Amino acid sequence: MEPFMDALSELGLSGYEAAVYLALLARGGLTPTELAGRAKVPRQRVYDVLESLAGKGLCTSRDTTPKTFFAIDPTLAVEGLSQQRAAVLERERRKAAGTAQELILHLLPLFEAGRGQNDPLAYIEVLTEPSRIATRALEFASAAQVSVNSCIRRPLIISEEQNWRFIREPLQRGLHYRALYETSALEDEELREWMRTFREWGQQIRLIPELPVKMNAFDAKAALLSMQDPVGGPPSFTAITIRHRGTVAFLNMAFEHLWEQAKPLD
Repeated sequence: MEPFMDALSELGLSGYEAAVYLALLARGGLTPTELAGRAKVPRQRVYDVLESLAGKGLCTSRDTTPKTFFAIDPTLAVEGLSQQRAAVLERERRKAAGTAQELILHLLPLFEAGRGQNDPLAYIEVLTEPSRIATRALEFASAAQVSVNSCIRRPLIISEEQNWRFIREPLQRGLHYRALYETSALEDEELREWMRTFREWGQQIRLIPELPVKMNAFDAKAALLSMQDPVGGPPSFTAITIRHRGTVAFLNMAFEHLWEQAKPLD
């Protein structure tokens, strides 16, 4: 029964509530005293638990003497419980989003004031967590106004859904989006399908035998470099963001050199 207890807990039931509901499922028509024994719930708590389960649509009762309780069909009860839990999570998500926006408004002045200091590393940010890398990549793509130049190779850091957003959103805004892939990408079924789709969206694609590094340059303002840990084992990345116009211009010049050598995707 423990896996069922865990699953019901994930849907928002307390331990006592899950135990009582499972006891009711196993045998309909139980009194509070019987339930307390079967579910191993203190007798002084079982009434509160039954009231809570009834409020959540998981049990019903009959006015017998003593009162008898029955489980609601899990086809209905668990689906309803899932919807209730989803609603709670959505409220929590909205509350967290509101709190984050309010916090940003208070913290941004501090950040802007700090940028006025002469920090030699202000142009560079080092990222190691995939979630932070994905967040920064999508932020740069959303802020780009003219062009994006990309050098794309496996292994990929961000998820498939994030990759598609990363490419679709700038193209929908009419940006000049070019991408270099290694020729070996043609042997990769997933990347081959991506290239076909992205080209239909308007991305310009060329192939080159080998790319030295994964790179994305956004306008002439920012760049994101992704470097894989050369040590064996699962892929591990360090990503560097650069907000230095001279360095980004240099990276765009390197991209242009590779672009001229590459062959258009046929």
